[in-house]
Amino acid sequence: MTVRAAWLPPAGQTRADTRAAPTGTMTPAGPLTTAPGIIPGGNPLALTGTAGLQAQLDVGRAIVQGTTAQGAYSVVVTVPEVLTFTPGHAQYDRLDLVVLRVYDTLFDSTGKSLAVVEIVPGLPAAAPQPPATPACSLPLWQVRVPVGASAITWASALTDLRAYTVAAGGIRPDASTTPGAYVGQLRDTGARIERWSGTAWVPYPAALGGIAPSTLAAGSYIGQWRDGANGPERWNGSAWQPFGAWTAYTPTWTATTTNPILGNGTLVTRYSRVGKTITYVGTLRAGTTTNGGNGVWNMTLPVQAANNGITVQGPCSYVAFGSNNYIGNAAIAPGATAVGFTVKTATNAAQYDNVSNTVPVATSSVIGLSWAITYESV
Repeated sequence: MTVRAAWLPPAGQTRADTRAAPTGTMTPAGPLTTAPGIIPGGNPLALTGTAGLQAQLDVGRAIVQGTTAQGAYSVVVTVPEVLTFTPGHAQYDRLDLVVLRVYDTLFDSTGKSLAVVEIVPGLPAAAPQPPATPACSLPLWQVRVPVGASAITWASALTDLRAYTVAAGGIRPDASTTPGAYVGQLRDTGARIERWSGTAWVPYPAALGGIAPSTLAAGSYIGQWRDGANGPERWNGSAWQPFGAWTAYTPTWTATTTNPILGNGTLVTRYSRVGKTITYVGTLRAGTTTNGGNGVWNMTLPVQAANNGITVQGPCSYVAFGSNNYIGNAAIAPGATAVGFTVKTATNAAQYDNVSNTVPVATSSVIGLSWAITYESV
């Protein structure tokens, strides 16, 4: 018969009938197969080194999928298993596997019908590779056995290969590389919920638009917010950025006739953006090879100003070190792409002029210009 039901026939039910029928259905891997893995709960099938070349595999439950005809085997380790690894090779390291294996002579002709924990030894090599996982078995751990080893340093030798399986619709509690079983399956990586897209695990945008706690290590989507130590932070796809974060900017220093040359001077500017509000600060300090160019100076903006009919002003200061400090205004016209500077040039309050290579004094290595201005961007 091609249609079989568990516990329905009055007699003649086979072991394969029981495994194939969906009693207590676990995660499906196909129409007639089950996703293999460990059933979560505590720390199942953990491997702990004991002494020398011996280790202990703790208790736990698992599902081992055979061929489609075999079905899925429910396996349990009820008492810790002691495993003894063979000594290291004289010349090379090797990688061994610890697996949970099912022998079924009805399908593999081994003459055995039992489940066992086995060590599958790898081949010693300069760059050792793990051995192939035997049929009808579930890999649990990879163990690196060093060259000439009569004892294993367990803390550095173990690689956890355990993958979990849950009941259909359940959320897997792991972040392994094991693919999902079906589109829409969910897993909890320990940092976030992810969904199997059919080709990859992708972040699941739970609580879309909500502000996550500061413990969230990575965002689920670009634009997500979390409550950081210094206020809200936005996920940009690769990092959390504080709300209103400051960003370094390299402006272009221009003049109306001939552009200046910074030479060995310094020009440091930064800006912060919150929505369409830009705060722009900067400091210029001329050096011995700085050339002020010819004409009125401007510094390009990090973001173009809004063409809103308003000229925005902020403070600026032109300093001739050891001589004078010429205070004034930085100004941005509507729709402008640069900021200009006007400073007081004499004690008369009405005497202001645009900063240039000659105003308020000729450019030299002892002059500096600073400004701070907030404006609306496009």
